[in-house]
Amino acid sequence: MSLNIVLPLGKEGDVKDLVFTILTKEYPLKLIQLTNFIRKRYGKQVTFQAVRKASIQLVSEKVLIRQKEGFLINKEWIKETKQVIDKLYEDVSQEKIVAKSESISEEVSVFTFDSLNEMMKFWQNLISNWNNSFKKGDPKINCYQAAHVWEGLLHLDRERELMSKLKKKGIDSYVFSTGNTPLDRNIQKFYKKIGIKMGINPSSSSFDKSYYIGTYGELIIQTQYPIDVVKELDLFFKKNKNLENLDLSELSEIVNTKRKIKLTVIKNLAMAKQMNNSILSELE
Repeated sequence: MSLNIVLPLGKEGDVKDLVFTILTKEYPLKLIQLTNFIRKRYGKQVTFQAVRKASIQLVSEKVLIRQKEGFLINKEWIKETKQVIDKLYEDVSQEKIVAKSESISEEVSVFTFDSLNEMMKFWQNLISNWNNSFKKGDPKINCYQAAHVWEGLLHLDRERELMSKLKKKGIDSYVFSTGNTPLDRNIQKFYKKIGIKMGINPSSSSFDKSYYIGTYGELIIQTQYPIDVVKELDLFFKKNKNLENLDLSELSEIVNTKRKIKLTVIKNLAMAKQMNNSILSELE
């Protein structure tokens, strides 16, 4: 697959950008409805012809599809774009040893850690930094996809604290799990209690079992667990049925075992929006 992505977003606030943004939340919409949304919601004086031109261009780029009821985002385009990002993760060869989160400075960075837990702590620091730098107008959404949301078990207080801070700023958080053990379903209940929508859509593919990704504003954070970690986590989640009788020492041993784990960070708002749409479509 070539790394070719047709991005709908040009300059922030242009007509194509606004058409795409509106259709991520409300669809299908006819041209006159899109025009009225842009005028009333964004206070931008646009002509019907400009909206028509932008929408038709997005259809030609296969970003949108046009139905009798109106325009909507093409789910096939979302899936293809997700595959491109996955391929980007595999192809990136740049590598950094990280000490501080401030070392992120380029559009794509790859960090190497000595354990899964070390990587996850850094991931949580990135979330905290995003929350602290959150400003008016930033996207109020973050999405996370995982095989097993184990960090909610081992770092319960930290997880609750982070999610609480995001919620106070009006940020909607969504979690999508491809694991479907009794323990996964118990974790789902916990997240719902703290106001996070978590969906489960089981998958047995080796990629889904190893792939973890989250979006935070313009950041896309993703990793692929080594096969030995995948097997150990799967076994742990199958053996432990509920939250009351967990063997957390076993989980701690799994995530603190010394082994190289890579984490990719991409700074691209358009891609992050695409990933949000892809993950949210799995929760429908």
